[in-house]
Amino acid sequence: MSAASFTAGLLAPSGLGGGLARLLRRRLPPGRRLLGRGTPANEAGIASIGPVELRRTRAAYVLRTVVKGEHDAALHTALQRLADYARGYNHPGLPVRVARPVVQLPGAPGTWLVRIGLPGVYAATAAPTPRSGKVRIMAQPSETLAIIRLSGHPEPQVFAQGEAAIMAALAGSAWVPAGPVMLRLHTPLGVLPWSGGFEVAVAVTEA
Repeated sequence: MSAASFTAGLLAPSGLGGGLARLLRRRLPPGRRLLGRGTPANEAGIASIGPVELRRTRAAYVLRTVVKGEHDAALHTALQRLADYARGYNHPGLPVRVARPVVQLPGAPGTWLVRIGLPGVYAATAAPTPRSGKVRIMAQPSETLAIIRLSGHPEPQVFAQGEAAIMAALAGSAWVPAGPVMLRLHTPLGVLPWSGGFEVAVAVTEA
């Protein structure tokens, strides 16, 4: 197909709203496609300990995938899988609402668990069935989280600083860690390393 005919197809009345939109969606990073359409999850603030906020999540169903590899590459792959499902790569091919944040935490050695909420879904069978066996619909219990908000990208050094700040805040408090440290994304990461923001969190329980 020539460049002229390709452009003409996009600008045709039937193609302007479809072809151009599909082209732009393919060019967007998966995190921007997924988080840009998500709604905030319903979480209740409990208290603050210095810069750390204690927040309780509600039990919900989530879309989850398990990915092998290095942290950033695994996150990109997971976001692609979740975004594909949300935009209709499922049975019966329907777009699906999601609830921020995207959560990434370590799974079995060498793997990462990445999930995002499915608002309004109260049973696994109530959501469209994933076409990919690498994506599953799971029940996620309520958690109490100790969370700190950081700017920029979750580089290892910055992420470690967030983890250290949480542990320092919990020391001597009525709360103790009860799970692995996790990354939470409410918005797509910024293009520049110092732009955007993310959350570092750990599940906690009362001592």
